[in-house]
Amino acid sequence: MTGFQKITNEIKQIQAELNHIGSCLTQELTQEEIAQLDERFFMALEKHNKLIARLNNKPEYFLS
Repeated sequence: MTGFQKITNEIKQIQAELNHIGSCLTQELTQEEIAQLDERFFMALEKHNKLIARLNNKPEYFLS
């Protein structure tokens, strides 16, 4: 598997995680659980942006 394929597979996995986290209901969660969910979402989003930057061979700040 090439580097390009590895990155695109990781991007697909993170997109699936982002879709899952984004669809989670927070109605019955505590404030702490909501904060943890938010943290997971933003960490996955940051990783997604870094992978896209690597895929495009651009510095990470170009995607911010």
